[in-house]
Amino acid sequence: MQGDFDLVISSGSVVDGTGRPRFEADVGVRDGRIAAVALPGALSGRRTIDAKGRAVAPGFVDIHSHADWVLPLPDHEEILAPMLRQGVTTLVVGNCGHSLAPLTDASERLVEGSSEILRDRTFPYAWRSTAEMLDTLEAGGLALNAAFLAGHGTVRQAVMGNEAAAPDRTQLEEMRRLTRQSLREGAFGLSAGLAYTPGVFAKADELTALCGVVAEEGAIFTVHGRAYTWISPFYKPMLLPPAHNVRSVDELLSVARQSGAKLQLSHQIFIGRRTWRTHRTVLAHIDEAASSGVDVAFDAFPYTAGNTTINAILPAWVLDRFRERIRDPKIIKRLRREFTMFRFALGLDWPDITVLWGGGPAELGAFEGMNLAQIAERMGVEPFDAYVHVARESDGHARVLIGTYSGDGEHEEPLRAVLSHRLCAFETDTILVRRGRHNPASFGTFPRVLGRYQRELGLFSLEEAVRRMTSFPAERIGLPGIGRIVPGNAADLVLFDAATVGDSEPEGAPRGIDKVLISGQVVVDGGEVVGGPRRGRLLRRR
Repeated sequence: MQGDFDLVISSGSVVDGTGRPRFEADVGVRDGRIAAVALPGALSGRRTIDAKGRAVAPGFVDIHSHADWVLPLPDHEEILAPMLRQGVTTLVVGNCGHSLAPLTDASERLVEGSSEILRDRTFPYAWRSTAEMLDTLEAGGLALNAAFLAGHGTVRQAVMGNEAAAPDRTQLEEMRRLTRQSLREGAFGLSAGLAYTPGVFAKADELTALCGVVAEEGAIFTVHGRAYTWISPFYKPMLLPPAHNVRSVDELLSVARQSGAKLQLSHQIFIGRRTWRTHRTVLAHIDEAASSGVDVAFDAFPYTAGNTTINAILPAWVLDRFRERIRDPKIIKRLRREFTMFRFALGLDWPDITVLWGGGPAELGAFEGMNLAQIAERMGVEPFDAYVHVARESDGHARVLIGTYSGDGEHEEPLRAVLSHRLCAFETDTILVRRGRHNPASFGTFPRVLGRYQRELGLFSLEEAVRRMTSFPAERIGLPGIGRIVPGNAADLVLFDAATVGDSEPEGAPRGIDKVLISGQVVVDGGEVVGGPRRGRLLRRR
């Protein structure tokens, strides 16, 4: 079959994103979209890419990214180049309750503070509503496709600042109104971060009320849970079963059941060596809920460490009036006791926490790349005191990499159980900026899944791996025209060598990713990002 195709990708092994067996085919591209899929040799066009011996897959969808405060920057393609190199063509941002909009004049300062670890630099907010924000980003052009969620924390700050109290009826109705407005203006869902200010203060009834709006609008609720450890400061009684991470998942499943909202459990992890044993229970509860009709899935990254703020492990009673309480000797005395208990109860120790970025002060910059035990030795203090020092001097903004996430490199049964689960989409959950050190997930998440966990360990087929990188996350979020190689969809494609693809830790370029295309244009060739016009699209919920 001949045709006036702009581009033909010939004789590749098409892994179309649906999960069905791969097949040899030509893919014809016209006007940035897939126009035909035909037998090898059947298509011709103005340009041809010979894909013989290579897998041809839809561009990878990062269902949980934190690039919100990078995408508006004029040089964002340079900062986010590692995402393109690993085959990511679409970012879902606005996760963990933090989003660029909606804002008020009063809440802008609070949002700026909450987003400190996510930002590359300070920049002016040229918008207030979600619609204005999306219009601004679209006008500036994007290097990757981007879909936005509205952050519960940002909505809450717009209505009641960082107040710890529950919203009154008027405040709750205003939060519901802002949520609905954001969804109707193009946001794909509502996200929450229940370990971060101000999401940490939200109770289940507040979440259920907001998720009622999400359900009415047919959107999705994505959520960073209260606890990913078997014991935490968030639930009482503290030492009685069920485990706190089980309680957290059960709470969110109940919110979804009562509200009818589609639920996406963000980065399903098990932190601390003594938490690992709970993975079977958590996954069983998710399975039971799904079987009973709850629309639930989750996502995870293929590493045993993850990035977060240094304040993420502080209890809500410290986060409320943090600047005052982190300097109060009585508070520090109580916190020291709790940390001593948690550290031993969890099987999480000071060497498991590494400072990636010091949060600004020059003194803390010298600690980047060091774990808290090493920092304590350099300072000549106890590790707990080093932790408090970094949290206090960075104003809670220091970025850390915490280990023992579902394993420790040698023992990773929980991680493999999560990754191999049919309801697991793959994600980076990475914070990629110029400041400080970086999470290896920024550079190799998707190649690592394809290399280590698919090819080497055989946890799933290549077709299933690609499905959970493409059509599955696209369908969960509701992304239009993305995730499958089918006529009419966008020509966002990845060509890779299934025999060699893999990651290179900690910040090396991935192996085996030959070409990446967005809207039919090559943006990565031979592992190098190609210059030229930005090809990404601003995605809006219909």
